[in-house]
Amino acid sequence: MNALSQTIISGLFGGAVYALLGIGLVLVYRTSHVLNLAHGESYAVAGITAAAATSHGLPLVWSIVLALVLSSLLSMALYRVVLGPRGHWPMSTLVLITLGAAFLVRGVLNAAIGPDPVSFAPLFRGPPLRILGGIIPLQGLMLIIFGFVLSLGAAMFLQHSRLGKQLLATAENPRAAQLLGINVERARLIAFGLSGLLAGAAAVLLVPLVSVDYQAGLSMTLRGFVAAAIGGMMPTRVVVSGFLLGIFEAAIGSYLGALYQDPVMFGILIVVAVWQSRMIRFGGARRA
Repeated sequence: MNALSQTIISGLFGGAVYALLGIGLVLVYRTSHVLNLAHGESYAVAGITAAAATSHGLPLVWSIVLALVLSSLLSMALYRVVLGPRGHWPMSTLVLITLGAAFLVRGVLNAAIGPDPVSFAPLFRGPPLRILGGIIPLQGLMLIIFGFVLSLGAAMFLQHSRLGKQLLATAENPRAAQLLGINVERARLIAFGLSGLLAGAAAVLLVPLVSVDYQAGLSMTLRGFVAAAIGGMMPTRVVVSGFLLGIFEAAIGSYLGALYQDPVMFGILIVVAVWQSRMIRFGGARRA
């Protein structure tokens, strides 16, 4: 087995997930200007729901459908019940509210299923493939393919479709969007629902390969945010940055050790934040 090839393959697994999570964060941010720190909880809820449902006898396909529905509903409920009625509050306060929601969901998941990691059978089964000296399971190949297609499709939808442009217009100027006939509240609700759906899709593709526990949400949120920040909150760039970030993280784990992954990843987050803040210091500004 070729170590470099296997590292790249493992990185593409993570990169597909980070791209999906990053696009979900961008969807919400570009429509509401809120950084949803509870975004990764949709990932955790979807993975844990699918695992619990299959363990109780529900067919795998229906378990995945249930997981995707719940992940989307969780994100929509966060907006409808918590964020929407408080849209006039300062954005910094709303971000802290999403962090509180993340810890609330984490506590509920811990009480419901306990601290042990869970997983479920892969949807795509078959003998593993050998590519350039590396080994890739069929579920992993589908993760890479679906992750790329879904994240790129979401980016194209946001930038080129009529509904996607309406979603962006709600962030640029909500009042003007309303005058043009756009239902701003509905657009934001759709954005939150789609972001939850993307996070759920990442979970049902990855969890058969890497188990999930109740603590996984915030870690996934931060990784998705690193991908989104590196991509400048631009949808198509986030797809690329997500995959590159996954490969880089896998390389750190392979050549330095798994203990170095989190410090390096969050060090990158700090560097990106400082780098992008230079525009504010020099009187510039970034558009949503």
